[in-house]
Amino acid sequence: MLKSLFITLILLSNNVLADKSDIIKGLSTYFTGITEQDISAMPFNGMYEVTLRDPKLDVIYVSADGRYLSQGEVIDLRTRTNLTQSRLSNLAKEIMSTTTDAEKIIYKADDEKYVIDVFTDVDCPYCRKLHKDVTELNKLGVTMKYLAFPRSGVNTKSYYRSVAIWCADNPEQAMDRGMIQKGNPLVDCKNPIIDQLILAKKLNVTGTPFIFFENGDHIPGYVKPKDLLKEMKRSLAKY
Repeated sequence: MLKSLFITLILLSNNVLADKSDIIKGLSTYFTGITEQDISAMPFNGMYEVTLRDPKLDVIYVSADGRYLSQGEVIDLRTRTNLTQSRLSNLAKEIMSTTTDAEKIIYKADDEKYVIDVFTDVDCPYCRKLHKDVTELNKLGVTMKYLAFPRSGVNTKSYYRSVAIWCADNPEQAMDRGMIQKGNPLVDCKNPIIDQLILAKKLNVTGTPFIFFENGDHIPGYVKPKDLLKEMKRSLAKY
């Protein structure tokens, strides 16, 4: 009996691998870099979930033979869960976990209840507006952690202003100065700016401010503190 069970498990395993191989083959003309680890069975028969990481983070659905492709959201009507958004948020959370607090500029709440990661640009008007809300957000129990996203790219004025802030003796004070359009000494050091630009690309960050919650959900753009807290609570209650 154990021998029969062992053979059955091998056959099932080979069948799963064959399905994944077919999917990779079917998608290879259109997408590159897909591995078997990017392919997962769905809770309903006939379709697989495929994670795309290039040119942007996305999720698509493919038939087991790799012939049919579906794009869009999958919703569990029984639980009212958006499975697509949940998966994308989990992926974003995984990607965000590859960076550390040592690489961020942090405004910590005394009574921390929530944490947001914010991709920011010191030359972005709405980033400056959000920065003015730091004190109020801290009072609401929200810790803000900044990552750099100079929208103009590397070797631009915004990029060097970001470098100056991250390389300052007191990055928080330098950020405060930068956000009120006061210059900082243009110093250089080993810094995470380019790594954070790469990270932003992986996360589909397209503008600033770009706010991530602890569960990987995000909000693009400026939101007033109380509205942001309300949206955060709603999001965290989902998963």
